[in-house]
Amino acid sequence: MKVRKVIQFLFAMMVVMMFSVFVHQTIDPAYAETVDDPAPHVEHEGELKGKVLFDNTHGETAGAADWVIDGAFSDFAHGIAQQGYDVDELRKDSAITLADLNDYDVFVLGESNNPFKASEQDVMLEYVRGGGSIFFIADHYNADRNLNRWDAGEVFNGYRRGAFEDPTKGMGEAEANSEAMQGVTSTDWLGENFGIRFRSNAIGDVTSGETVVPEDESFGVTKDVGVVEMHAGATLAILDPEHAKGLIYLPENPPKWGSAVDEGVYNGGGIDEGAFAAISKLGKGKAAFIGDSSPVEDATPKYLREENGTKKTTYDGFLGEGDNATFLIQTVEWLAEQEDYTSFEGEIPLSEKTPLKDFEEDPSKSTEPEPEPWSDPKDGYEWWNPSTFAPGSYGSDEKVSNPTYDFVHQEVLPNQSEFQIRLVVDDLLADETISNLKVGIYKPGGQQLATFKNEGGWDVDPGYSEAFNLTADATGQAHKDLTLKLNPDYAGDANLRLKVKGNNEKTISVSIDDVDVEALPPFETTVPDLVSIADARGVADGELVTVAGVITTTPGIWGGKGFYLQDETAGIYVFPSDGDFHKGQQVQISAKRTTFNHEKELEDIMKFTDKGDGEIMEPENVETVDDSNQGQLLKLNHVQVQNIGDSDAYGTFEFDAVNGDTTTRIRVDNRSGFAYNDFIKKYQEGDQLTITGIGSVFNDTYLLKPQSADDFAVVSEGATSALEIMETVEQLVQDGEFNGELVVRHLNIHLTAVADYEKVGKEAKVVKHMKGFKVLLDHYYSEQLMSEYAYQLLQADVKAVLQKWQEADVSDRAS
Repeated sequence: MKVRKVIQFLFAMMVVMMFSVFVHQTIDPAYAETVDDPAPHVEHEGELKGKVLFDNTHGETAGAADWVIDGAFSDFAHGIAQQGYDVDELRKDSAITLADLNDYDVFVLGESNNPFKASEQDVMLEYVRGGGSIFFIADHYNADRNLNRWDAGEVFNGYRRGAFEDPTKGMGEAEANSEAMQGVTSTDWLGENFGIRFRSNAIGDVTSGETVVPEDESFGVTKDVGVVEMHAGATLAILDPEHAKGLIYLPENPPKWGSAVDEGVYNGGGIDEGAFAAISKLGKGKAAFIGDSSPVEDATPKYLREENGTKKTTYDGFLGEGDNATFLIQTVEWLAEQEDYTSFEGEIPLSEKTPLKDFEEDPSKSTEPEPEPWSDPKDGYEWWNPSTFAPGSYGSDEKVSNPTYDFVHQEVLPNQSEFQIRLVVDDLLADETISNLKVGIYKPGGQQLATFKNEGGWDVDPGYSEAFNLTADATGQAHKDLTLKLNPDYAGDANLRLKVKGNNEKTISVSIDDVDVEALPPFETTVPDLVSIADARGVADGELVTVAGVITTTPGIWGGKGFYLQDETAGIYVFPSDGDFHKGQQVQISAKRTTFNHEKELEDIMKFTDKGDGEIMEPENVETVDDSNQGQLLKLNHVQVQNIGDSDAYGTFEFDAVNGDTTTRIRVDNRSGFAYNDFIKKYQEGDQLTITGIGSVFNDTYLLKPQSADDFAVVSEGATSALEIMETVEQLVQDGEFNGELVVRHLNIHLTAVADYEKVGKEAKVVKHMKGFKVLLDHYYSEQLMSEYAYQLLQADVKAVLQKWQEADVSDRAS
């Protein structure tokens, strides 16, 4: 990574029960993800203003980069969300299409390392001309993260410096013929369309002295902005001032980046060096540009490096330096506001054109100072082939741990009595074992002070503890409490050290004195914050989630001790290994999200809280089972029994429930207590039923699973009078099938009139008013004032009553 200035932070220390927990920066486990895993999403806060999309299809996580919204661009993403924007990641392994972008106001390109195909450039141009906006975040020349000879500035410009005639110059046959290079052509794409071009200079650290245009000359983008820091970056050449405007310029004579391959600073800094940050107008859309990713990043990388699997180091640029966050958020807000003017002429003062070097005047005649890449990739690594990426990197499907270590101990260690310290290891994989750990305490100069107690008793002499192993729980956490005593003759400063496999892993300073012993606090497993079941269903397999809901099924009815859990958003199957659960119980569970035969489940419960009995949700009336309702209590109305299959050896059987063109498979498990022989005695092919059950899925087949014989009900063959229909309406009201009292009142008024005509035998009047009642049902259903179930049931009753009185009318006329 680049050389960065040292940022000073002040930390508030909270002391609880006189314990000092030495804080380390928490880094999430490096869980490998691919395009097949769900992409992250950051929900807007307050009123929704728009949507922002971050690209992750062009090497945005290559090398030391981690420019994703749940990684080292997470502070930026959450800052955008706080302004009212939904933030998503584009995750796919095919070319960008207009359909990918059309739903979004802003498209963010964070240091794209892989070149765009001509088709993708065309898509982005169409997107911007139609009113969309793009934010181009680049870096210095030769910031080639994946050693493919393309850096972000070149990717955005549309050509490689010194390789205009052949974008694959210097590449091997497999590399040049890879899918990533197909459709890549050389053009001055950015300059010709946006009036701006990234330069191939490489400026060092710039933390003050910048020239920032006033806010009334930047559409408010630079309000309250004094400096946006650079740590090895590039500038932009303003080619067409009517369409490109510089906002931030470097001071005179800035330092060049220490590893620059040419002079690094082209025009001595200042305005002539080109803009560090700029904006552009094209058609109805907009664009923004910045020549360094450092102001955007934060210190929370998600993935390991794809070429070698080592940890990434990123820095707190977004929140920790200058006015970076203010400028970047205001840039996105300007981009998200669609405006129809097509030129800056007459809108704001225009920028000066940037003086160009000879090799910049004509991109086709550009030269490169030295061959690329600077170093050879690790054997076996191919930037275009994710199957070669290291475990824990984006693109690899192999997870890897990223352990962090911490000590818990009292503030001052006692030297006159035995006591305990705790080692806590986080960010392991579930059930992973880490071996050969040792702990020791020594004073300056190296003399060992601690004697440890083991299963066989106390060690004879001070030194490191016996080697021990730790195995992580489902959260990826492990701990060990060690009992020890210190040299009673020593008081003062000392070092507490952890060794892992013989290597010094963590060393912290401690104080020793004649103080009372304090017990360690109880160890509590850290579990994730509570989320909805719908959100839990959307996370990747293996992730730990915390959900709460009501148990909707009897545990064990479908094997083991499993049950379904539901909240107001969704339902999910829970497979516990033990525990005392019952139907109707409210619980909060922290468990691992898995998939078994395509059904999303929770297993390996880490933490369980009994919240007492709750109210089971009413079944949702649906047409069929699908992924949107799988795991929930559902009801199928007016379905016909078809294709009753034979039972298996245990008495479990299946049949189809058909409603028009929709067919749902019903699976009746023998453990429900409704055996096959009992079912066929009661129901037959062609019967009309209402069936309640749990939406499930087995491999590729969605199923409804009833829990007992009570979940089946025969649909009425139809009412024989208006009074019977009124009784049906009353029951539907109790079931909540109508939306508004006025609807019910109008239906009952109409039915009362029909009932009066029935009493006096006026067949024609009954038929006429029942047809009017049918029209009334059609109207209220179309206005969504009654459920589909109520509509179908009442329509069947109307049909039965009409048939009765129409036949009576014909009979009377015939006689």
